[in-house]
Amino acid sequence: MSEEELTLKQKLNLETAQISWRELELFFAKGNLLCVAQNRDLITVAEQIADNNQAEIEALILAKDIEFVSSEWVKKHCAKNPTLWAVVVAPYVVCQLARDS
Repeated sequence: MSEEELTLKQKLNLETAQISWRELELFFAKGNLLCVAQNRDLITVAEQIADNNQAEIEALILAKDIEFVSSEWVKKHCAKNPTLWAVVVAPYVVCQLARDS
């Protein structure tokens, strides 16, 4: 299958990687880091953002299933430099704590 034949979801899945918190700190400092709740699929949420699906994004925000990473979130989850799954959906990096973190 060529890159042109891949769906958006397949492309995002191929571009997703595990990354340490330390490598994401710059995106947090710039205000470009979004975190997805553990009960949501990272790729599905990233796809909604990439497609600019406003209704679904608003529902995720209201349910607190996606939010900009806050200082409180960092204090709670990042003291031990956890591993996160992340994918770029410009201008954002969308991340989720790895299950074992």
